Amino acid sequence: MKGYDLNNFENGKAFIHFDGVINGKFDYGPRICINTKGEKLFELPDREMIVNSFAEEDVAFVNGNNHKEALMDNKGNFLTDFVYDNIYGGSEEGLFEVQRDKKHGHIDLQGKEIIPCIYDKGNYFSEGIAAECLNGKWGMVDYFNNTVIPFEYEHIYTCKNNLINAKKNGKWGLINKSNEVVIDFIYDFIDCWTVRECLVFPATIKNDKWGLIDRYGQTVLDFNYNEIVCISDDESNFGKYYKIRQDDKYAIYSAAEQCFLSGLVYDEVGMYSEGYISVKEKNKCGLVDLSQNYIVPPEYDYIREVFFEGLMLVMKDGKYGAINSAGDLVIPCYYRILNNCSEGLLCATNYNNDTGFIDKENDIIIPFGKFINKSFGFSDGYAVVSDKEQGDVYIDKTGKILEIRL
Repeated sequence: MKGYDLNNFENGKAFIHFDGVINGKFDYGPRICINTKGEKLFELPDREMIVNSFAEEDVAFVNGNNHKEALMDNKGNFLTDFVYDNIYGGSEEGLFEVQRDKKHGHIDLQGKEIIPCIYDKGNYFSEGIAAECLNGKWGMVDYFNNTVIPFEYEHIYTCKNNLINAKKNGKWGLINKSNEVVIDFIYDFIDCWTVRECLVFPATIKNDKWGLIDRYGQTVLDFNYNEIVCISDDESNFGKYYKIRQDDKYAIYSAAEQCFLSGLVYDEVGMYSEGYISVKEKNKCGLVDLSQNYIVPPEYDYIREVFFEGLMLVMKDGKYGAINSAGDLVIPCYYRILNNCSEGLLCATNYNNDTGFIDKENDIIIPFGKFINKSFGFSDGYAVVSDKEQGDVYIDKTGKILEIRL
């Protein structure tokens, strides 16, 4: 399909942009939406429109020829006009963020503008309220655009567990949804992203030194450190573990137990993922458990830090492989390029520059040299690759090319 731009499948649908060069000039072709059977579902009415994929909510953000965006449902019906500068974000609590004429607002999944685009800046909804900036001051509104937190702050982040990180008179503190001060405005900064399920969170108060405070403002860890960063790999674990740096050494800290799990012994600390934490000592990477036992000795030049479908990528002597959650090297460090596991398969490129797909046991599923990798893996059972004769194509997990019937 030379001249086609293929997007990954999402929610059983994908978009194909038929772009190419005709008579020496770039030509926009039709924009087609297909299903996983290769059947045409609908065509966009304008050939300059661009759609990357459907969101998780099965709606799409469409960029039009006027450089404006609109919301479209999964049948090709436009839910809004092309009036927005940008539509973005996940629809937490059923709303997307939008910008129109450089003003911020929110629309619902049906395209209705729930919060009018009258604000200078804003953030997503959480726990029924969203931060907005009006005339240089921040406050918070509910779904009906009623003011919940007055517009009197220099900055406000999202609400988590009835806690809101806010800045006033140049200092940061915490308030609740009733605008009551929970923690006084005395901090140079409080790490807003950890105001989720965690019990303690980083703050800095003097000389750029960091410490930990609890949700009542009590100091849990003195302000003696150069850096404190959350190391969880997803929101369900957010705020459970931190890496703490003093000078050039790192330690691991448990927020739940409010104690150090290690001393200041590591050169670097990576993410917490599936019960393990990647660390670096003497320029080599390994994995430790929460008791600081090495599950994977520090022998790798690089570790991807996060498990994908039970595998974590590693590199040794410039070659990539993968370990499992037991720390076993299940894919030898052999490949020049190795992508994260996706739907049970990994796209790999060897040192002959041949690309193929392997499974979690390093068995070859799609032979090397048949295709050229064009994507980061499978989505909804298909991957985008480049065929030497046909150009970009979709393949299934057997390597069969999807026949597109338009």
